[in-house]
Amino acid sequence: MNTGYKTIRNRSSELLAAFNQRGQACFTVLEAVKALNSEQNKPVLDLLSDMTKRGLLMRLKTGVYHIIPYDQDVNDFMPDWHLIAGHLVGDAEYYIGYYSAMQIHSLITQPALKEQIVVNKQILPAKLKIKNTEFQFIYHNDKHFFGSKKTFVDSFNKVNCSDVEKTIIDALFKPDYAGGISQIAKAIHKKKSELDYIKLGQYVQEFESLSVAKRLGYLLELLDIKHPILETLQLIKTKSYFTLEPGYPKTGKRLSRWNILENIDPQSILSPIHS
Repeated sequence: MNTGYKTIRNRSSELLAAFNQRGQACFTVLEAVKALNSEQNKPVLDLLSDMTKRGLLMRLKTGVYHIIPYDQDVNDFMPDWHLIAGHLVGDAEYYIGYYSAMQIHSLITQPALKEQIVVNKQILPAKLKIKNTEFQFIYHNDKHFFGSKKTFVDSFNKVNCSDVEKTIIDALFKPDYAGGISQIAKAIHKKKSELDYIKLGQYVQEFESLSVAKRLGYLLELLDIKHPILETLQLIKTKSYFTLEPGYPKTGKRLSRWNILENIDPQSILSPIHS
């Protein structure tokens, strides 16, 4: 067990001061080497290892460290998930998405149990555990990697996060990553008066996924949201059928209006919204 003896020596103090002056709590080994004007990596690696043992730093993953505030208990400290997400992806582009983005946009009431990070490069392993928190890296190809913006996660800090409309599109693509169709329907209903339906329609066309178009059309009509986007979605629709809730048994009513296999009771989607 780390007993957290926080003794600060000259070289440690110099490193902490350098990052504190920048307002940067998370950094890489390379950034530490530059901050100390070191010509060699080995002495810096030794220093970082020593500072971690003394409770001054937390090692998030190989080559990535976070400063532990002096008044924080070493064993209990965990940085804000959203703020460290970008430091865990290496040179990949990223945005916080799916259920984590739904939380940032206040679309859900149940807290996220892990941080979901969409990346434009495959990251292996696709899951990383830091203390008791799981970080999941979800790969999107170039066609699907868009629709993010800098978004406030507290009074001072912004992170890359899918905007509300793209969050819905991504969620409809992989409903199991977003709490399921019922949760997505609840999110759409909550934001129905604020959604940019024109942007939503553009995103559907850019994303080029028939399952997304059909699930969106179905949910909008189920929620009694009348908008010209429904006409656009009807034009995209094909004769092939997709399940409403992937992963559920492929049984239920076949709805030709959206070519959806309604494998979940629509009342189970609506009841939590109107209760």
